[in-house]
Amino acid sequence: MEANGYHLAPMEFDTNPLLLSSRLGEVRLDPFCFFSVDDYLPADLYETLRGTYPDGPEYGANSEGKLGFRSSEDPASVERFCEEHPAWGRLFAFFRSDAFLEDARKTLAEALRRARRGWPGRRPWYNANTRPVPNNWLRYQVQEPVTTTFQFSQLGRDAVVTPHADAPRKLVTMLLYFRDPEWRDDWGGATEYYAPLDPARARTWAATDRIPFEEFKPIGSTGYAGNRLAGFVRAANSFHGVVPVTCPPGLARKAFMINVKRVKWSKRRQL
Repeated sequence: MEANGYHLAPMEFDTNPLLLSSRLGEVRLDPFCFFSVDDYLPADLYETLRGTYPDGPEYGANSEGKLGFRSSEDPASVERFCEEHPAWGRLFAFFRSDAFLEDARKTLAEALRRARRGWPGRRPWYNANTRPVPNNWLRYQVQEPVTTTFQFSQLGRDAVVTPHADAPRKLVTMLLYFRDPEWRDDWGGATEYYAPLDPARARTWAATDRIPFEEFKPIGSTGYAGNRLAGFVRAANSFHGVVPVTCPPGLARKAFMINVKRVKWSKRRQL
């Protein structure tokens, strides 16, 4: 299989248990959709991936202390990483596949409809990971071209993810946690979900603004546990974040992020 330069082998086992429809029961919709799945990967695969989780010079840091190694920013390094570690390449291939994307769209259909407010949220997805985006405006409008991007994310001591809703082109975000055996719960690492204390004030915030924690009340969280998949459907009110991590120096909250994104018309030839 080849997808946007990635030469990826298929999974070597039944992937049906990894489909969201196989793992999610009733999907929470109010005030926005977030979910989690425990023991997401087969145990042997999870241990293989945890043992080869990248920790090298490819990472770049942002202003909040978050370290990221991103397929959207450094695809050549990510491709080399997948070639060196085929198990990761297979996981990338699965999340880019027609089977996963179509299943995710159907499983999260009502949440997507609510988040996109009507027709945009009902459009079938077109997998732009494996084929070119149509160069016809009408076809582009009838279908929703999507691509899957990946990020290895590390939050070390004092790193924080300040609450925000995410850019509108994001449709679904998932995080697969890779917790070190020595990690303690009181060091944090959970993905927290929030509702604004003042909804009227929240309407003045831009989608990617970082908003102080004190502007919110917590409405849920997904604790940081090994092999747990956390996810949410992006909406105007999908506020989420991570409070400052308190682990000792040398350790980090490790996650593998999977983002399903709309392909902008202006970017359709840049994939």
